[in-house]
Amino acid sequence: MMISLIKKVLHHSIRIEHWKIIFFGILFIFISSFVIHWIEPEEFKSPYIGFWFVMTTVSQVGLGDYIPETVAGRLFTTVIYLFGISFFAVMIAKWIDFIQKYEELKEDNTMVYQGKNHVVMITWSEKAKLSIMEILNEKKTTDIVVIDKLEEAPIDDDNVYYVKGDPSKVEILDKANVLEAKSVCLFASDYPVDVTAEDGKVLLIASTIKQMAKMKNTDPYIVCEILDEDHINNGHADWVDDYILSHKPFSKLMAATALSEK
Repeated sequence: MMISLIKKVLHHSIRIEHWKIIFFGILFIFISSFVIHWIEPEEFKSPYIGFWFVMTTVSQVGLGDYIPETVAGRLFTTVIYLFGISFFAVMIAKWIDFIQKYEELKEDNTMVYQGKNHVVMITWSEKAKLSIMEILNEKKTTDIVVIDKLEEAPIDDDNVYYVKGDPSKVEILDKANVLEAKSVCLFASDYPVDVTAEDGKVLLIASTIKQMAKMKNTDPYIVCEILDEDHINNGHADWVDDYILSHKPFSKLMAATALSEK
């Protein structure tokens, strides 16, 4: 997952001409480390020391622990400063751009999660938030993908990813890679206007996921929050693996169910 996202970030943030500048910048620093060692072997006793000197020069740290003594050494240091600092500035700028693009794509609705054995949380609510906290407290390395229609990711955590869209749509569920998930947890909204309609929406999404799974010969474990116990019947057995009634002690139970070994 991390590798695919990094590739996407690199594609967005670094164009081919920037790659050339970064490549020549690294090459310039590497070669300069050997050249300064060759010019003044007494002061710079190894290419590693030369590299240390070049890096402190181009980064403008200037520790002064190594100083060229000869005219040739000082002239080459001037070259390092004039050209190296430009290359170094570009690399720093691209690194900052990379970090910004990573955060944008992580929260953006174009993000596609490609990992496996994660937990999918459908519909953001206070109970979903508490369940996520319980899961991460229980097992910090668990990846969680949230699906909702909010404009921005509702929670900021390195293990929580966000897919924006209608969870009843197959293409949105595919973005969260639900068929490779360890479990899928479906929540009701915080303030449902119509309990019957809310439970119907949850069961519709569960049915959609099961139909997708049947076509791909997979079997993600589906847990649904149900507001009205009367809406649970044997006809739903093929869609839902487990139910949690909304009035029960909820977050711990949902977290335990999501992480349990099936």
